[in-house]
Amino acid sequence: MGRGRKAFIRRLIRLNAASVLCGLLMACSTYGSSFEPKGLTLLIPGVSTQAHAEDYLRGPAFNTYRQLDGSQTAVWLQRNTLATDAIYFNQELWLQFDAQGRFVRVVKRENIPLIYKEQEAPRPTGSITVESPDSDMITIHPVTR
Repeated sequence: MGRGRKAFIRRLIRLNAASVLCGLLMACSTYGSSFEPKGLTLLIPGVSTQAHAEDYLRGPAFNTYRQLDGSQTAVWLQRNTLATDAIYFNQELWLQFDAQGRFVRVVKRENIPLIYKEQEAPRPTGSITVESPDSDMITIHPVTR
């Protein structure tokens, strides 16, 4: 086989590989925007705000549904398909915020690993002091929920 023929075959193989790659890229589609679900572990009910959530999840909410009472539900959504209708990758996270803008709870999660959970709401702490009029004793009782 001559040099010219080998070079021609190499070029033909490269051209075919490039056209296959272009075809695969054209068959891909993306909907929504990327986010990092591990940021969910930093959210604290009653403390975190939507701005915190956007920072922790490393992206803005895809959509926000506002309620008449001032509360809102923010949706983070990422959908990718490869080879149209053949391979899907889907992640969805719905977070509820109260009228003051504080995180309340996770409303819906789809394909978010269970290791990524929000923190528990902080419990109020304190104590009640009880004095006895008949003695010098003071009893302190811790208060928790």
